[in-house]
Amino acid sequence: MSKKENKNQPVKNVQPKKTADEKPLLDRVPWLEYVIVGITILALFFIRRNFIGIAFERDEGDYAMFGKWLLTGAKPYVDFYEMKPPGIFLSYALIVKLFGYEYTSLQLGFCYINALTLLFSYLFIKKFIGRIISLAILPVLGFLLLNPHVSGFTIQSEFLVLLFVMVGLYFLFLGNEKKNYLLIVLAGIFLGFSVLIKQAGVFFCFFGGLLFLLDWWKTRKVKKLIFEISAYVIGGIIPVIAVVFWLQLRGVTKEAFFWIVEFPGKYYLSNQSFDAGMDLLQMFGKNIIVFQSFFWFMAFVGLVCGWFLKMPKEKKILLYSFIFLSSLTIVPGLRFMTHYWILFMPGIAISIALTYKFLEQITQKIKFLQTVLTIVFVIVPLAHLLSADSYYLRPVFDDILHNAYGSNPFPEAKVVGDYLKQNMKEGDQLFIAGSEPQIYLYANTLGISRHNFINFINAKTPFAKQWQDEVIHDVETKKPRYLVFVRHPFSWMLDKEGEMTFFQWTQKYIPEYYDWVLVADQVDTRGNCNYVYFKDNPNYQFAGQQFISVFERKEGK
Repeated sequence: MSKKENKNQPVKNVQPKKTADEKPLLDRVPWLEYVIVGITILALFFIRRNFIGIAFERDEGDYAMFGKWLLTGAKPYVDFYEMKPPGIFLSYALIVKLFGYEYTSLQLGFCYINALTLLFSYLFIKKFIGRIISLAILPVLGFLLLNPHVSGFTIQSEFLVLLFVMVGLYFLFLGNEKKNYLLIVLAGIFLGFSVLIKQAGVFFCFFGGLLFLLDWWKTRKVKKLIFEISAYVIGGIIPVIAVVFWLQLRGVTKEAFFWIVEFPGKYYLSNQSFDAGMDLLQMFGKNIIVFQSFFWFMAFVGLVCGWFLKMPKEKKILLYSFIFLSSLTIVPGLRFMTHYWILFMPGIAISIALTYKFLEQITQKIKFLQTVLTIVFVIVPLAHLLSADSYYLRPVFDDILHNAYGSNPFPEAKVVGDYLKQNMKEGDQLFIAGSEPQIYLYANTLGISRHNFINFINAKTPFAKQWQDEVIHDVETKKPRYLVFVRHPFSWMLDKEGEMTFFQWTQKYIPEYYDWVLVADQVDTRGNCNYVYFKDNPNYQFAGQQFISVFERKEGK
């Protein structure tokens, strides 16, 4: 080729190589990423640790007792029950085995569970949306999960579901990226087991299938799609088969089907009207959003700005699908309970990440603005921490509980439980007339009946009379030394048109066979309570309409 011809050739636009100083800091110092992640998770661990010692709400006590019961050899769905899959019993049994049947130990255990969840959330979001944004969104997600109005300080089962979901999603992206079908099987196992803890995990399982379909849409590799979906389904089926086999060995398959499918389908999921559900959504959602209003504002901005991001259409669909699927986790049953929202928080975090990504995109060519944006990423979670420091750093447990749960007698139940633990001797039994099973945990004992949620036996079902008679029989034959009567509408959920046999029985049986020894008298709904011992004030006049009374069995009765 002549020199003349060479001159006429188009000159390629060759970008100069970046010097070491021009590379991003995290590329120049790769270990810094892990230091930032470690410090963030450690800080959030110690913030959550501030809530160790806060009283349990009723679900927490029930789940812990399930774990203890399973470890004693009791049969699930026969000796105790819940309208949830058996994974919840197995999970809490493992936690009780590792950390003990003591409420503060269990709370510490969930601090570790939360830390693991944040770690795998970071790894997942990093694969999903990039390193810088993941580092920025990690503390935000941590605070979203600590929101008091989503029961962020509790040991609710949604935290276990979320751990399995995040581990599964990380392996899902890793397996898809590396074309490693064993990793995809592993992802299926974790996501499949999340559904066996609580059914809401199924929405995240759909996300995995969507990932493979969008990957096929981009590559048009049918064989790869078939192998990936097959590996994913096999992984998801493995824990299901294992759990069904375990139920078969325990001889409780029929009972499990009743409590997981039949009973909730007929008497729980179908009895909530749409209007009542919307009222609950407004009531619970308002408190959740107001407490972290700036985070939710950024999430809304992200939903709008996300469409303008410079990224493949398939990735945008995947991002918005994740947000949508996570939002569906609060919908089943139209109850929108506060702890349901825990599974929605990763979706909110991704929405906020879209805002961050948009800001990163419009400032990428101006170094000064990039520096400002980095400072913003640090300031946002720090400003939230400082604005709510009395909650995060100096929590007043009773105030938190009454702000989150209203007049529910959770702090009062803790005082009653401590009294029982101090006074109960080896071999003493306890019965709670009310739906406050956490008292059993405080007293370091188990219930004497399979019916620990009195709400269940008071519900308008064909089984109400039979179940109430069972409880009466359990109390009359086992004659527990201590009996606790909880007078609170949420602890009984009585229906004037429902079965009243058990409630009426307590009004006759307790005075005849038991002496009053202690009362936690809720003076008002703001948390004021009088704790009165009968020996000190036998003529005490109740000041409130709601109370917890402790009774001891009369001598010779």
